[in-house]
This record gives sequence, C-alpha cells and structure tokens, in this order.
Amino acid sequence: MSNKLQRIITAFILGPIILIAIAKSSLFAFLIASIAITLIASFEFFNMLNASQSKFLFLPAFLSSFIIPFGFYKSFEYLIISIVLIMMLTVILQLFSKEPLENTFNSISNTLLASFYVPMLFSFLILLKIANWQYIFLLLFIIWSSDSAAYFFGIKYGKNRLYEKISPKKSIEGLIAGIIAGILFSVIYCKIFLYIPFIDAIFIGFSVSVFGVAGDLVESMFKRSSGIKDSGQIIPGHGGMLDRIDSLLFGAPVLYFYMKFFI
Repeated sequence: MSNKLQRIITAFILGPIILIAIAKSSLFAFLIASIAITLIASFEFFNMLNASQSKFLFLPAFLSSFIIPFGFYKSFEYLIISIVLIMMLTVILQLFSKEPLENTFNSISNTLLASFYVPMLFSFLILLKIANWQYIFLLLFIIWSSDSAAYFFGIKYGKNRLYEKISPKKSIEGLIAGIIAGILFSVIYCKIFLYIPFIDAIFIGFSVSVFGVAGDLVESMFKRSSGIKDSGQIIPGHGGMLDRIDSLLFGAPVLYFYMKFFI
C-alpha cells in the first residue's frame, strides 16, 4: 500500500472519531486525552534531542507534560505555578548534575525547550475547548483543508521551493493554495456555525493557515537538525504524533488569542 493511500485511509478513519470525541467529551476527559497526546509528542521530541546529542534533563521535561496542561485546565494561577516549578526544578537539578560546567547553558536551554514546546503550545486546545468546542473544529478544518490543498496542489503545480533547506517538498504555489483553502473553509464554517463576521473569518483563516505552516517548518527544522525523517511511526502513513500536531502547536494559540481579543 502506498504512503499516500495510507494517509487517506487513516484520515477517513481517524477524522470522524477525533471530531466526535472533541464534541462529546467532558472537559476532564479532554484534559486526559490532551496529556496523553502531549506525552507521546514530547517523547518523540526527546528522541530528536537524543539523536542530535543535545543534553537535557528528563525529569522536568517529563513532568511538564502533566502539570502544564493541568495548569491550563485549572486556572491562570496554577499555570504560573507550573511554569515556575518547572524552571526552578530545571536549574536546581542542573546545579547538582555531574555534567561538565560548560554544558550548563545548553542543558538548561534544551530542557526548557523540551518542557514548553509541546506541553505549552498544545494546551491552548484546552482553552479552546473551555471557550467553545466548535473553535477546535474550526481550527482543525482550517489546518486540514490548508494542508491538503498545499499537498495536492503543490505536487501538481509546485515549481518554486518555499524553504528548500528545511522542507524541500514544500512549494510557494502549495503555500498559496493552502492559505486560500484555509480562508475558504474558515469563512464557510464561521458563517454556518459560529456567526463570526466575514472579515474576522478571513483573518482567522489566513492567520491559522500561515502559522500552521510555520509550526510545520519549525518541526521540520528540529527533525533535520537531528537527522530524523519522521518524529515516529505511531500513525500509519502520517509518521509520529508530533508530525500530526505540529501545525496545531502554532495554530491553536493564534486562534485562541484572536477569539479572546477580537471576537
């Protein structure tokens, strides 16, 4: 079975399951699922750090996958406490580490990156769930439509590379098609289900699509620097968990902040 066919079959099977789970789950159940996804994606990121021979402290990076999402779920005060605890634990553990002193800054920096990159950014989905689960639908439909349009249009018409050093297959033509598709689906969904003004729907579609691509490129940067093709093999035809949520990591905060301050 070709990789493309695997991607399509997996999407058709998992897509409806994911949407039903988002709409019907309680907030606490959503939190548990978010922690599970965060853990899997974080471990994939840990593997990238190990593959690139980058030193980091496992304990704070591991714990952050639990306490950061819980902080988002509980309250802003709990979130601040979680961040402070992770930072304090990181520097204290490094203080008593047997690593050479010259590794101090790199080790702390890598640990904080591992602690906040996935757990912090993915947890904005929890805030979207608290506000309105349909915001998550909007986010997913924009990302999925944008990714699909960019992929298929780029394969057929892509001639100019977007950022060959990081992602050789992405094209400027695919990027433009993805942004147009993201805006189109945003306008349709906002008009039918959320009654969000037309101009806001356009800005949402554009912003989420663009930042979704940025999230994809950032993960590609990490993979290339560590010499890894896919973050994992957990999803047939789609690679690892981090490969699937990389666009959401940047798209979710952008959508939340737009809804928070403009809608």
